[in-house]
Amino acid sequence: MSLTEIEFELSAEQYALLEYRKLQQGQSFTVTLDGGVLLPDLAATFWFAVQPEALTPAFQAVGPSIYAFAGRIEEAEIEYGREQLAHLSINCGSVFLRVTCAPGDDGQLPDGTWETRYIAGIAPVQGLFEENFELAVGRNIDVTLWGFRRLVLTPGDLNFGRWHESVELAPTPFTHDRVYVKARIHRQTV
Repeated sequence: MSLTEIEFELSAEQYALLEYRKLQQGQSFTVTLDGGVLLPDLAATFWFAVQPEALTPAFQAVGPSIYAFAGRIEEAEIEYGREQLAHLSINCGSVFLRVTCAPGDDGQLPDGTWETRYIAGIAPVQGLFEENFELAVGRNIDVTLWGFRRLVLTPGDLNFGRWHESVELAPTPFTHDRVYVKARIHRQTV
């Protein structure tokens, strides 16, 4: 049985927190997969829908580090105030994904955005190697790095708009470029 392969974005901020250390194929890390802020509007690029009825767990790549997901909400931390936010940890079967659900136009979350409910949606996934632990929600997974894809977006670069694949990421800062990490999930993680 092969290991589940995933791809996630490594942000410039996360790489800075790693102190630009050289990353290469075969290194093991513990990461939190974060899907960012999602809207309850199905017309939005990144959205969510919650329901009490069970959904089959799913975590399916639909683009570079973009995943369609479904699963059970395992943990929830809801912020109440002028506008509500729900920080969730979702069991998607092969991985746990953390997302932040934004309110609708009325500032309220859709009914039922809490533990024991089920959620589906689409999210851009980042891998958080280093965390500030502001949120108590989220589960780590263990991965082995497998490769890197870098989309050069630095203005004036001769390779602007081109993808570069490698088995290592050089220890240099990037500001404009997008870096995607291919990794294999350790079996005992899930």
